[in-house]
This record gives sequence, C-alpha cells and structure tokens, in this order.
Amino acid sequence: MNRRDFTSRSLGAALAASACLGLQAYAQDSGCRTGGTALADVYVLANPIYSHFIGELEPYVANNREHFATNGDAVRCAAALSRAFLGSAVQLYDPNDLRRQQELNAQLGAMGISPGPQESTPSSQLYGAAMRLARLARVLPAAAEGNYEPFWTPINELEQMQILAEQVLRMFLRDPGMAEIMAQVEPIVRQLASLEHQAIRQAAAKAPNGP
Repeated sequence: MNRRDFTSRSLGAALAASACLGLQAYAQDSGCRTGGTALADVYVLANPIYSHFIGELEPYVANNREHFATNGDAVRCAAALSRAFLGSAVQLYDPNDLRRQQELNAQLGAMGISPGPQESTPSSQLYGAAMRLARLARVLPAAAEGNYEPFWTPINELEQMQILAEQVLRMFLRDPGMAEIMAQVEPIVRQLASLEHQAIRQAAAKAPNGP
C-alpha cells in the first residue's frame, strides 16, 4: 500500500462522511440526543486505521458501557441512523450512473486500458455507512458486557467482507515496514476521522427524539 493508494481510499471515506451530513433519522426515541457523541466515537474507533492513531475501541466501550448496553441510547441511535441512511441511499440510487460507468469501462477495456479505481456514488457511500451502523447496533450490547465475539461473527456476506477487510488492515498496521508510511499519512487520517466523527454527530443531532 503506497501513499497514493492510501490517500485515494481515505478521500472516499471523506466523501462518505460528507454525504452523511444533513440527514435526519425519523425514529421515535432514537436515543441520539444523549447517545450521538458516544456513537460517533465508536463509529470512528471501530475503524482499524483510525483507532491506530486515536485509541482502542475496547477500553472506550468498557468505560462508557451505559451507552452501549441493550437498549442503550447509542445503540438505539445507531439503529435509527442506519435506517435513515439506508432510506436516503435508496432515494439517491440511480441505475443510469452504474450503467454509464459499466459502458465507460467496456470502452476502456476495448482500447486496452484498465479502468482505474472507481469513485463511490453518494448512494453507495450512504449504504456502506448504513451497514456499518447496523452492525454496531447489533454487536455493541454484547461488547458492553465484554463479549466481542459478535464483532468477529458475520451474519451475511457483506459483514464477512467488512470483517475480512478489517483483519487485513490490522495485519498491515502491525507490519514494521508500514511505520514510515503511517507516519506520513497520520495528518490525513486524523482529519478524515474528524470528518466522519462530525458527520455522525451532526446526523445524530438532527434525529428527533420521542417525548
């Protein structure tokens, strides 16, 4: 992984964070009024690259377990935002974008040109965020009790791919040869983590709570 590749992937995360801004979660008693900041913290710390620089997930959950217990406010907020993001992803989905991208790739392939990394669409960015939030809503109650097995037990192919990607990232981060690269990209990573944290926190702030 070179710096250019890492930066490209990181920019995708920034775009995803930007797409989250301004969303509302229409869920009664979402828990976001009190649990939004804790959810934003965990959302960031659950990313292996971010946690490499910012802090460990497990101690944070243990020290703030009241937010993440069964029916905890951050858990309810994660479920509410996941539904909201998924609904917005469906509204933004445009099959014509995918068709045009496939046609362009076919034209490039006919000319012997390999397509470069594909930019994510707002719909796919929101869908990915929705799935990450749904996973957190599912696994955090057990984590609050000290059981992290659900974090590593996928319930579908998408979660399996996500968990595998996290494991690969952790292997990269443990490689001594990565130290120099990580030192170079640390400012970028911290900025992107801040963007995603702000995005989740602002989306939570817009989520109405019940009486």
